[in-house]
Amino acid sequence: MELTGNLYGFYSNKPISSVFKDLEQHAKNINFKFKSTSFQDDECMFFFKDQTMFEHHDEIGYNTELNNEGCFNVEAKKTKLKGIATLFEFEGESDFNPFDINLVFTEVFYYVLTVPHLKEEDNFSQKTHDSFMNILG
Repeated sequence: MELTGNLYGFYSNKPISSVFKDLEQHAKNINFKFKSTSFQDDECMFFFKDQTMFEHHDEIGYNTELNNEGCFNVEAKKTKLKGIATLFEFEGESDFNPFDINLVFTEVFYYVLTVPHLKEEDNFSQKTHDSFMNILG
């Protein structure tokens, strides 16, 4: 099967245990179930509304064919981050020339959210992305 879904990466200082606890509550709020797995340093939560959605996802991958909703997934791991980012906007302001900033973290948490479609093109994927952003901060 071809890989499906759209991935969004996030770095956060919010610990995995706290994020996953908040995701559990979010799943209850939207009447979704989840399965958790761990492998080496990675932890994962896979979300689905019911067995029908789970099986449909298993057959064709990420989609929103059932009531405009679909499965989504969050992978997480603790890591280090050393990098350079170009700052284009700060606290909603962009009235300055972009400049590079150095990022050095000895402990940070990396999350990957997988949703069915690009968030700009699908309401469910946008809502899921927004909810995850709210959970992170």
